[in-house]
Amino acid sequence: MIIIFLFAGAILFACSMIFMHRGINKMIWVTLGLILSIGSVVLIALNYNIYLGMKEVNQTQTYPLTSSVKGKHAILYQQIGTKDERIYYYATNPLQQKLAKTDPTTGTTKIKRNSKLNQVKITRKTRVYKNEEMRLLFSNGVPNKQFVSQDYEFHLMYGWTLEKVSHQKQ
Repeated sequence: MIIIFLFAGAILFACSMIFMHRGINKMIWVTLGLILSIGSVVLIALNYNIYLGMKEVNQTQTYPLTSSVKGKHAILYQQIGTKDERIYYYATNPLQQKLAKTDPTTGTTKIKRNSKLNQVKITRKTRVYKNEEMRLLFSNGVPNKQFVSQDYEFHLMYGWTLEKVSHQKQ
């Protein structure tokens, strides 16, 4: 919808500059077209940069955590690069064949030891439009329910360890 306002402002500005005779009416229509065009461009830029008209929504889910290694109480991890970035491999079901993994590029991972229960808390952040008017205005720009990040928080009971994945296990 904001694009329609931009084109309407540009056409109004151009047509009034070209076809109208000098006078107060021409100045009013030129000014109106210019304000509509510039205002639309500013709103589009604000929507792309600071997500004007959107709010962040957090959705948190908690799953029970089972060992990534049979016969041990351990969670596997793989070191990435030279920083403290790691990929953690985890299972939420003892019958699960393939391990799920975290993605350090899309969020953070925290490990909390000596908890009462083994569990993983996954918080997914998305941006949604504040109301229907904002969605209609900017619907051709930033999509609704835009992914922001996904954070992981592992709660491990006493005795659980973190084990580095060897290259053969990958």
